[in-house]
Amino acid sequence: MELVNHRRPEDAAEAYINALGWPLSVGWRHRPRQGCTCGTPDCSTSGAHPKPGARVLRDAEVLAQALQQAPGAGLVAWTGPFDALVVPRQMGMAAMIDLDAIKPVPCIVAEETVTLLMLPATGRYALRAGVPGEVRSGDRGWIAVPPSHGTRWDNLPWIEGTRKPQGLLHGRDIASALEEAARHYGTLEPGAAGSAVTV
Repeated sequence: MELVNHRRPEDAAEAYINALGWPLSVGWRHRPRQGCTCGTPDCSTSGAHPKPGARVLRDAEVLAQALQQAPGAGLVAWTGPFDALVVPRQMGMAAMIDLDAIKPVPCIVAEETVTLLMLPATGRYALRAGVPGEVRSGDRGWIAVPPSHGTRWDNLPWIEGTRKPQGLLHGRDIASALEEAARHYGTLEPGAAGSAVTV
């Protein structure tokens, strides 16, 4: 079985498209000591967010050519095939300890956030009252995927050592772990609604 080098943009993009069926776009580029090519001073997601009107690509060869023309560009995955829940990093990593005992949940770690992937249209069930987070869902939602600048996989979206997609949990199956982690880190606000924003 051919392994995936997810640290090489072209290899990662090929696996995202051909093994997982994810639509992708090429994002802005990160430039060391110069920041993001989006032009925003101190961009908090340098090289890890989409361009306006980004072209959605489903052909790995076309995407590889686009990446070669834009060294350092981020990879953006559109959230039609899954829902993505973006939560504070400390809380998300704590929840992962409990979730790993149930089933490995594909998880992207960034400097300040953790992004958990789950079944499409179920992300809103993962945010119970008072748990901070943002749901990205549907064809217009997006996430930056490794090796975009500042991102790495904590749990891969395929079974390690294979190209077989990792099965996704329903948002309800993730809710309890997130709620417990939020309570532990003091981010749970009794009676408040989680910001289940669908984009």
